[in-house]
Amino acid sequence: MIILRWITILLLVSPAMTFAADLQVIKVERASSSLVVDGDVSEWSGQWNTIALTPAMEGDRTNYTGDINVELIAAVYDHRIYVAAKWPDNKVDVIYKEWEWQRNKYKRGKKLDDMFALRFHMSGDYDYTMISEKTYEVDVWIWSAGRSNLAGYAEDTAQLITTEMLEDAAEYKGPTGKQVFIKKYRDAGNSIYKNTRPDKKKNQGKSLPGIMLTGNESGSVADVKAKGVWKDGYWYLEMSRALDTGHKDDVVLKPGQSIIGAIAVYNRARAEHKSVSQTLQFELAK
Repeated sequence: MIILRWITILLLVSPAMTFAADLQVIKVERASSSLVVDGDVSEWSGQWNTIALTPAMEGDRTNYTGDINVELIAAVYDHRIYVAAKWPDNKVDVIYKEWEWQRNKYKRGKKLDDMFALRFHMSGDYDYTMISEKTYEVDVWIWSAGRSNLAGYAEDTAQLITTEMLEDAAEYKGPTGKQVFIKKYRDAGNSIYKNTRPDKKKNQGKSLPGIMLTGNESGSVADVKAKGVWKDGYWYLEMSRALDTGHKDDVVLKPGQSIIGAIAVYNRARAEHKSVSQTLQFELAK
C-alpha cells in the first residue's frame, strides 16, 4: 500500500489545541520594511530555520530529491505574509514537456521542472496523511521553475481528498481498503500559463516550448507572488500573498494565530514523487 507522507497541510489552530513536544516552531515575525519578491534573499534578517525533508513514498525510484535540508524564513508586513526558502539542487531544471522533433513530427517531451509547494487546510476532517479515508480540502501554493516562475507567480490551487467518487482524480487505497480520491482544482481566474499546441508536422526547429505565458493572469489563481533564482547549486525562492485575499477559495491567515504546516520540494518530478517535511508550527506575530 502506498503511504503518502505529506505529514500536513497548513492548519489554522485554536488556542486550546496542543502539539507534540518535538513539533518544529517557525516564528513569523513582523518585518520592519517591505520585502521584494525577486529571489534575492540577502535582504532577509532574522533566524532561518533548517527543515529536514524526506521522500513522500519509501523506496520511490522516481524521487530525485531524496533527503535534503531546506532553509526557511517567514515574515508578515502590511497585511501580507512573505516566505523565503533555499535548498540544494545540483542541476537546474527549467524545461517542462517541450515538444521534440522526432521522425518527421513533434512529440511531447517528458522533461519536468523543479517545484516547491506549501499547503493550507481549508475545510473538512483534516488528517496528517493524504489517504486516511477522511474528507478535507486544502489550499495549495505551487511554484514551478519552468512555468509559473517565468511570470513571477506560484499557482494558487486547491486539493480535495475524499472517499467519494471523483472523476479525473488520482486514486489510492486507504488503510482499510477504501478507495481514496485526490483531485486538484485551479483557483478561479485567468491562468498564468497554458500548454502550447504546435503544428506537429511542421518542422520549426529541434524543440519548441511546452508552455506559454498567457499575459493576462488574474483572479484567485494569481494571488501568490513568487520568484525563484538558481545559483551555485541552490534554489532561492521568495513567495508572498495577502493574509486575507477576499477570495472564497483561499484560506484566511490571521496575525497572532498558530498555523500548522509543511513544505515539499520536487526535483524534476510531479505528483507524489516529492520530498516532504514533518509538521511545522508557524506562529504569526500579532
